Amino acid sequence: MRARKQELVSDDLKPFVCGILKEYREKYNYSLEDLARALNYKKNRQTLHKYETGSLNIPYEIFFDIASIFNISSDVFSEIPMTREEKELFEKKMIKNYISTMSGTKNITARGEKIINTYRNASYEPITKQCELSIRLLDDSMAPVYLKGDRIYFRKKDVYNNGDDVVLAVKGNVLSVRRIYKSQKVVILQAMNPKYQTIVAGVFSDNMILGKVETMSRDIK
Repeated sequence: MRARKQELVSDDLKPFVCGILKEYREKYNYSLEDLARALNYKKNRQTLHKYETGSLNIPYEIFFDIASIFNISSDVFSEIPMTREEKELFEKKMIKNYISTMSGTKNITARGEKIINTYRNASYEPITKQCELSIRLLDDSMAPVYLKGDRIYFRKKDVYNNGDDVVLAVKGNVLSVRRIYKSQKVVILQAMNPKYQTIVAGVFSDNMILGKVETMSRDIK
C-alpha cells in the first residue's frame, strides 16, 4: 500500500533529509545493507538507496527510525529551513514517532505522553541513551540563566527543594521555568528576569510541578 502524501517528507525538505541520511550512515560506517538490517528490513537496501539519492520520498516513520539508530540530535533537524506549517508537521511526526518507538519501555510513561499532548512546547529528547522530557523556552523570563529558545530537560522528583529550577505551566498550554522557594505559609516561584512577575502562591502543591531542570542546551548562532 502506498503511503499518503502527508506521511512523506516533502519535495522541499527532501534534499536536506537525504543529506542527513547519507552523512550519518557514512559517519557510522554503515552500508545500505547494514542499515536495512538495523531497520529489521522494513525497507531493503535498494529502497534506502532511492531515499538517500532523492529518487523516492522517504516516509517520516522511516526517517525517524534511522534518526534513532544513529542517535541524531533534534538540533540537526532545527537547521533544516522550513515553513511554519512544515515545522509543525515535522515536530508532530517526530513526537509521535518517539512515543510509538519508545512505548512500553521504562522511559515513556502515560504521564509523559499526556504532557507532550497538552503543552505545545514540550517534547521527548534523547540524552545519553535515555529519553527525557524537554521543553523549548518561549520567553526570556529566566534570563540570563536560561534564554528564549533554550531547550530545557527536566525530570519528575518526589521532593523539590528551595533554589530548584522547576518546570510548570505558567500560562495556558505553555510550560516555563521558575526558581522555587518554600516557607510554611507561601511558595515563591521566582522569575530571574525582573520584567516578569514573581508568583507568590498561598495554595500550592508539588503536583503542580512537572519536573526539576536537569540540564539544558542552547543553539549557538
